[in-house]
Amino acid sequence: MQIRKSFAEAEACHHGGRIRAKAARRNLDQEDLLDYSANINPLGHPPLEDLILREMKSVGHYPDNDYTEFRGAAARFVGVEPQYIVPGNGSSELMRLFAEVLIEDGEKVVITEPTFGEYEAQSRLFGAEIVHVPRGIREPISPRDFLDDALLEEAKAVFICNPNNPTGILLPRSEIAALAERCERMETFLFVDEAFIELSDPEQTVADMAPGMDHLFVARSLTKSFGVPGIRLGFGVAGDHLAEVMNRTRLPWSISSLASAAGAYLLSQEDHLSRSRLVIKEELRWLSSELRRLSLDPVDSSVNFILVGLGPTGIRSSELVERMERERVLVRDCGSFGLGEDYVRVAVRNREENARLVAAMEKVLGWRG
Repeated sequence: MQIRKSFAEAEACHHGGRIRAKAARRNLDQEDLLDYSANINPLGHPPLEDLILREMKSVGHYPDNDYTEFRGAAARFVGVEPQYIVPGNGSSELMRLFAEVLIEDGEKVVITEPTFGEYEAQSRLFGAEIVHVPRGIREPISPRDFLDDALLEEAKAVFICNPNNPTGILLPRSEIAALAERCERMETFLFVDEAFIELSDPEQTVADMAPGMDHLFVARSLTKSFGVPGIRLGFGVAGDHLAEVMNRTRLPWSISSLASAAGAYLLSQEDHLSRSRLVIKEELRWLSSELRRLSLDPVDSSVNFILVGLGPTGIRSSELVERMERERVLVRDCGSFGLGEDYVRVAVRNREENARLVAAMEKVLGWRG
């Protein structure tokens, strides 16, 4: 079979949130498991039932492929005009589209690590040569210290996640803006993934810069911020030419009419995000303290998840994940982030659930106090 080599050799990217498969494996209902492997808003989502029932009346028709209402809501949300918005079936589709539009066989793509694996997976599909650049785990290091001009100049594209997954480090707007300006001078495309920024500090966004630049693409996801992983929806912000090309070449009707209507509504619910950030800040402080009490080594985070070092305990990440699953709590093994067997990642949820996580950790670690 004449399958494109890069696709035939592609490897699956590992993700958290596999609660259905884990429940089936142990012959449990999903409600029996507490999923700390997926980083979802601890307040869940605003009420959507009435909206979805109303939109069901329109499922006999194709969606509006221009997604006028959703793009308008997204534009207002980030303070730009609708023509700069590229809608997508989640941020993963936007990564695929970005790579497909830009990357030719053999071109270099720079990925700072540790970080989300889909940047590499999607880039490799289109023949990219991946250049991995360490950015550190525990300190918010300036991109100038790990991305020099020579490297940027020879790259076709750079991916950076802010706040970063899995470390939770948020770089200030000034640092990402300076990187975007350097990439613009080098004519190197910069993909900034801001999937978690609404649950951290949205004032650090660079989305409003994208319309004035030719080489900046900023991706947003509604999945994490609004607690709707079952509704695949996201959007990107880009300058005139890049946005026009991506909108012209994206898959038609990739977003359902139900999802686009829900997205337009959710993007108007900024009070929900404000309340969520307050809860996350409080629970981050409490949960990090509890993890340290158990002789674990949590990394200081700015968002709704924590990278947890296991070194002091002597237990491997794969073993801890398996033991926790037996206690009906799912945590994320970070081996797929290139962190070996030394780290897991846990979400930040409400106090009752966080206390259940800590109790399960006490049990599997044999903690006696």
